[in-house]
Amino acid sequence: MPVILPPVDPISIGIDVVMAAIPFIMNAINKGKPNPNDWQGWVALDSKNGQPIGTSAITWIIKDGQSIQNEALNILQYIRNYGTQDVLTYNSYYGRTITAEDLANKLRRGGYVNEANQLIQQVQAPAPVQAASNILSNVTKSTSSLLLYIGIGLGLFLLLKKKK
Repeated sequence: MPVILPPVDPISIGIDVVMAAIPFIMNAINKGKPNPNDWQGWVALDSKNGQPIGTSAITWIIKDGQSIQNEALNILQYIRNYGTQDVLTYNSYYGRTITAEDLANKLRRGGYVNEANQLIQQVQAPAPVQAASNILSNVTKSTSSLLLYIGIGLGLFLLLKKKK
């Protein structure tokens, strides 16, 4: 006895095939385009993996993947939101210190030359200001200590003179 199949609607089959192919088409269209939101999961990923915070950002600073532009964009977003203290430091996962020059090189490779130059200027400029601030801080501490010792000495002098 022959098998009778239900009637086939070629239009619905065509629509099903197109609908199934849409995710693949979208991936192909968006492949390699920057996604400025990748960085948002880096802190959670570092915590989950038991790595120092900033390790995911450092990974993309020292390594190049398929889209250097995307990686550099995400690093910029990360440091705009979290600062550079977690990335421009010694990282125990990689066993090395990441420098401002490492970060600037990545930004340059990603096409963010102005941002790289600004970063280098910011890192280099505060050094004399920081040194002056440290000197002033040390002078202030020394003066405060001296005044404290003079106050204690004066207090002891007055206390001992009064007892006589």
